[in-house]
Parts: sequence; structure tokens; C-alpha cells
Amino acid sequence: MIFYKQMLKTSVVLFFVIFVSSCGSDTVEDIIQKYKTGNKKVYVRYHPDPNVLEKHFYNSAGEMIHLERDSLSYSDDFKNFMIGTWVIEKMVVDDEVMFEKDSILNLDSLPNVYEFTSSQLLISGPQYKAEYNIQYLDSSGLELEGWWTYGAEGEDTYRTERIYDIDYFNILSYYSFIWSEFLEDSEKEEKVIFRRITVPHSTIFDSTIADSNIINLDSLSIK
Repeated sequence: MIFYKQMLKTSVVLFFVIFVSSCGSDTVEDIIQKYKTGNKKVYVRYHPDPNVLEKHFYNSAGEMIHLERDSLSYSDDFKNFMIGTWVIEKMVVDDEVMFEKDSILNLDSLPNVYEFTSSQLLISGPQYKAEYNIQYLDSSGLELEGWWTYGAEGEDTYRTERIYDIDYFNILSYYSFIWSEFLEDSEKEEKVIFRRITVPHSTIFDSTIADSNIINLDSLSIK
């Protein structure tokens, strides 16, 4: 009986490995962390079809010492993936590019910055602020409830609204995803791509402490 269970477990693992490997032509690979020598420390491979993110951990000699597989279709793994800081990389509406980020982040004119935590989504940007309580869902979904504010109270352009919504995300790689129905306009075809950035929380939300008001976004993406 024990032998049968071991064989069954081995067969399931082998099936999963073969299944993931069969999607190799669609995989997206990134080195997300390096040693000071330049050798890779953490390497990730994203498989779109099974929605699986592999993480390979290496020692300083270049040997792989650990392997993790996270299924982003499950809420816990999806939460671990989303936690961090993101900005909109590109917004396309009805085939028209409405916004595309520069490779340089100027702290004097920050875009909206989206900070995902385990239980909240905080958004801060020019004249805009939002705070949502969130719950991560299976199938790369997110339930959010909270409010957003645009402008200053008393101004003609001032707007504020409470929001409850359930949204879903299409993962592209470790560094990017598409937020489905971001604009909530059924009459428009939209594609809103987000980009992960790695920058201290205080630098984003308090630019006065930064040594420089210019940050290269591309360099921030590699830890």
C-alpha cells in the first residue's frame, strides 16, 4: 500500500513536470536577483498555460539548490505574486495608446503608484489617492472595497467615490500583468499593462528623503 502511494505521488509529479515542460515555447524567463559578482541568485520562469511561476534558487557557485512552483490560479500563490509596487506601463484604448511610461521615474512628477499588500491596495499619484481593502481570489482574481479621491475638496474637478468590485488579472511574466476591465467601460476595448518596480516604500510615498529625484525604472526592476 505504501509502495502504491509512493508510485502514485511520483507519477503525479512527473505528469506535472512534463505538462509544464510542454508549454516551454510560451514561457517567459527572468533573472530577478543576482549576487554582487553578477551570478544569478533567483531565476524565474513563467508558464502561461498552466499559470505557474517557477522559482530557481542558486548558490554563489552557480549550483541550483532549491526549486519552487507557484500556481497563480490559487489565491495564496497569487497573493504572494502580487505583493509589491507596480505602475502602469502602457494603456491602450480602442487601439490608441493613451499612456506609456518613460524608462525614467521622476519623483517630482510621479505616476500613480500601486502598492499591493496582503490585505490592502494603496494608490498614490498626482491629485489622486485610493485605499482599498482587498481579498485575493482563485483564478488570479481580486475583490476590493474602498474609496478613491481625485483633486482637492472644494475644486470644480474634485471627485470621490466608494468602490466595490471584483477584477481579474492576466499574468504576462514575473514583472508584468494585464488588469482586465481596468476602466470598467463596456463600450471600449482596453489593454492596461502594469509593471513591477522595486523601490523602497518611503521613496515612493515621501520623495523628500531621496538623494536624487530621478530613478531609472528599468534598473529598479532587478533586485
